[in-house]
Amino acid sequence: MNRLMRWMQGYLLVELSGYSPERLLNLCSYNRIELRELVNVGGKYRFLVRASDFKQMVGFVRKSKSRLVILEKRGLPFFLRRHRGRSLFAAGIFLCLALLYLMSLRIWAIDFDGNSYFTDELLLETLRDAGYETGMEKSGIVCDSLELLLRETYPEITWVSAQIKGTRLIVQLRENTGILAAEPVEETPCDLVAAKDGVITEIITRSGTPQVKAGDTVTAGQVLVSGVVELYNDSGEKTGEHQVQADATVKASTTLAYEDRFPLEHQVKWYTGAERYQLTLWIFGRRLFLDGNIHGFSVYDTVSEQGQLSIGEDFFLPVRWQWTALREYEEQTALYSEEEARARAEEKLETYVQNLLEKGVQIIENNVRIDMMGGECITQGSFSLIEEIGQEAPLAQTTGEQEE
Repeated sequence: MNRLMRWMQGYLLVELSGYSPERLLNLCSYNRIELRELVNVGGKYRFLVRASDFKQMVGFVRKSKSRLVILEKRGLPFFLRRHRGRSLFAAGIFLCLALLYLMSLRIWAIDFDGNSYFTDELLLETLRDAGYETGMEKSGIVCDSLELLLRETYPEITWVSAQIKGTRLIVQLRENTGILAAEPVEETPCDLVAAKDGVITEIITRSGTPQVKAGDTVTAGQVLVSGVVELYNDSGEKTGEHQVQADATVKASTTLAYEDRFPLEHQVKWYTGAERYQLTLWIFGRRLFLDGNIHGFSVYDTVSEQGQLSIGEDFFLPVRWQWTALREYEEQTALYSEEEARARAEEKLETYVQNLLEKGVQIIENNVRIDMMGGECITQGSFSLIEEIGQEAPLAQTTGEQEE
């Protein structure tokens, strides 16, 4: 803003030399004359000064026995003076400024910050249905009403703040991820059975009756924790049964087989160097200009870039653009070298291992090897794991008395 004001007032680039230029600088400082970008070039001082202050400096030249030379004249007053004979050009400038002013009275971009569950498209549609959209006047936007609208429409949004910056409407919000993730859980009586064969290493029962202990060997489908709890009186006599949803942490030592293979022969892209471009413009929401021919390529990669025209960070204009580049290529057959094949197989194996670790699986031993056979890269072997093997299943026993 300060730079714009200086440009509108006009300023000069001057060179100061002579017997005692420092005295003139001191006089300028004493009279509060602002000198900017002061540099010493070969014993001479160069700086920028406002045109209005330069007239006052002329009176100091004789006192300081120095010499001032104007090198450049910059700013709006000098620009208009140089082009005073071009009335149409000057009218175009003022018309452009008037158009910018009129566009500054409206909103041309709506941005959201802090949303992860609710997409920008969904929130924009909600605002659009309520009358908030790009192109509307700023005076028609009531930030408090907009915030209340989003909170009432989406109870999962706990905090909303809307503000206008330039021609942008910025909506900041926070989502309650706990509410979003919460799902109604029905307590249905069930057993906990083994999902696979293994040897029990740990069992922690929270509800239900455990049927195995650490060190037991179990098979897939075997009941680990029963959902039937027997009830006894003070004399130790069984009085009935109570069905619950079995819940426990049951870890076991298991073995997991792994196999992956891919052919050494594969297709690669060879770019021919031919490229074509497409430019699309949207002005006030309408597509007005289309350039470039994208036809004629059999196979190609597409790279697109899009954006919105703006002046500065917050002054957006109703002009959007999209630049698309098409790069033609041909598919050719190639062979992986042994090193390349091993590197790819190891990368896939590492991804598989990372997925296991993210699930809370503990890898005790890795017995996987990589071989080249019959034109293929084959990765096979097994993992020794410690993992949770309990999974819910319908009650194996439903007879007997049941008490609430």
